[in-house]
Amino acid sequence: MIKINIPGQENAVIIIKNAVFDMNGTLSEDGIIKNDVKILLNELSKHLDVYVVTSDTFGTAEEMVKDIHAKLFIIDGENSGVKKLEILKKLGYSGSIAVGNGFNDTEILKNAVLGIGIMGAEGLALKAALNCDIIVGKIEDAIGLLLNPKRITATLRN
Repeated sequence: MIKINIPGQENAVIIIKNAVFDMNGTLSEDGIIKNDVKILLNELSKHLDVYVVTSDTFGTAEEMVKDIHAKLFIIDGENSGVKKLEILKKLGYSGSIAVGNGFNDTEILKNAVLGIGIMGAEGLALKAALNCDIIVGKIEDAIGLLLNPKRITATLRN
């Protein structure tokens, strides 16, 4: 669990139990998750339950996630945004953060207690960007925010 104080915001304290990550374009580039990212995710898993949700475009998800303390959800490409939202809803919106970059991440970014967009090699879909609380350049920065929650406080305080 991670507790974040955000002075001046409507819900001044948020308690996060779950981190929901899109895979392609967010955790991985061309289906490959870098070892440094795997190490950071395993460190994060000491504080939060980590979930990876993907349509597995490159067919690498199981191999890439096997060394990460995370639960993997592989969903088919049809209505993937709706399916991602269903997973987030089951986990609980108020206790979950979402991290993504694609158009199909829009609803999880919008509905999670905190949505973090990644402007990586694939870019960040405009509709997804408009539904983020924070946008960072790379996945390492997003995980770094969660491992150092005062960074989130500094970014979102009023």
